[in-house]
Amino acid sequence: MSAKRARKTPIILTMGICLLLNLSAVSADDGFWQQLRDAPNRVVVMRNAESRGNVDGTDMLAWDASGNCAGESTLTATGREQARRIGAAFAKRGIEPLAISSPMCRCSETAEIAFGHVVSDPALRQRHPEDSQGQEAFLAAASTLLTRYRGERPIVFVNHRPNIDALTMELLDIGELLVGEVTEDGEIEVIDRIRMAD
Repeated sequence: MSAKRARKTPIILTMGICLLLNLSAVSADDGFWQQLRDAPNRVVVMRNAESRGNVDGTDMLAWDASGNCAGESTLTATGREQARRIGAAFAKRGIEPLAISSPMCRCSETAEIAFGHVVSDPALRQRHPEDSQGQEAFLAAASTLLTRYRGERPIVFVNHRPNIDALTMELLDIGELLVGEVTEDGEIEVIDRIRMAD
């Protein structure tokens, strides 16, 4: 074998490995979306898009119950674009989910930009980590809403990292989507997760 041909071989192998990895990622993503299209009682759990609190430390627990977002951590321009891309990914595949969201503006804005109409409940908001009663109220409200809306139409549940952790035992980053099955008692059985492209 010539030296020139020997040099090409590792390059070809590397390209082949990269192609296989990319195909595997595409296949995994296809499986994620197929779950939403074809199977009943599916829910996608996601965090809100980037907010000011992620950038400048705005208080994540501040909540304006009037809905005017005064003092709250609201979406950045990047966050609004992230929400648009997520909504476009669902629309591209013909999936029209029902969105359930925390009433805090960074979540409700994410859900509204991505999906339009939003179902919400005050108990779905983020609380102080030591607020055990608030955590119980969140889990009860989440279970009630997930049970009520489970069915042929998929649900997208937009919420906060601590609440999602309590609900699914999964830590999600911004841009990650988790798909699960909603059981008859309103619990989520995790099936898969993907990361949206930046």
